[in-house]
Amino acid sequence: MTVSETTLPDIPGGWTERQFDIAGRAFTLILPANPDAFLDDPVVHARHDQDGYMPYWSYLWPTSLETAAAVLRSTWTPGTQALEIGAGTGLTGLAGLAMGLEVTFSDYDALSVDLCLLNARRNGFENGQGLVLDWRKPVDRKFAIIFGCDVIYEQPNHGPILGLLHNMLAPQGECWLSDPGRHQSDAFIDLARSEGIVVTGHPVQREPFRGRPDGVTTIWKLRRND
Repeated sequence: MTVSETTLPDIPGGWTERQFDIAGRAFTLILPANPDAFLDDPVVHARHDQDGYMPYWSYLWPTSLETAAAVLRSTWTPGTQALEIGAGTGLTGLAGLAMGLEVTFSDYDALSVDLCLLNARRNGFENGQGLVLDWRKPVDRKFAIIFGCDVIYEQPNHGPILGLLHNMLAPQGECWLSDPGRHQSDAFIDLARSEGIVVTGHPVQREPFRGRPDGVTTIWKLRRND
């Protein structure tokens, strides 16, 4: 069932609505009320057995708040093509739309993509686009900007993400990957640099989020060296 303005598919734990105030801008999101409920869902278990699927999209990852704030303070040219990978509920992409970017929300799960587009419409943005995307199978499209929030925490994802950047990041484009300090981030950065990607780290203070201690998130900015 496709997410629409009037109906949402039944999901474990149901849906909720939350407002996030970021860098002077308010966004209202529909998102799963209890993402942990997916972990007991037989459908999720079956998909996990088939291809390792996990419903990560259903969580609002806290680093998306810092990334959204950084996007809202950016100076990109309106109309620039941007891709959010692992979009989840779409908060960072919404910030991009608010700055006038042409944003494509992408995720492995089609429901996530539909939800991102619903959240875009609910916040007044009709020009968002969606793409169901497996990082292991990049598509033939180029984007000047690529965002990803907390996506480098598992080593098996490092190669596919870098492959995607080599294929989908436009020449002279920039990718922002935010990370809260997970132990696999250094391995990803080392691998990226070994493949000729220019990487710089930009620490930012964490945005307030219930249950999370104060600290620093690093926004890694990656550019292809071509």
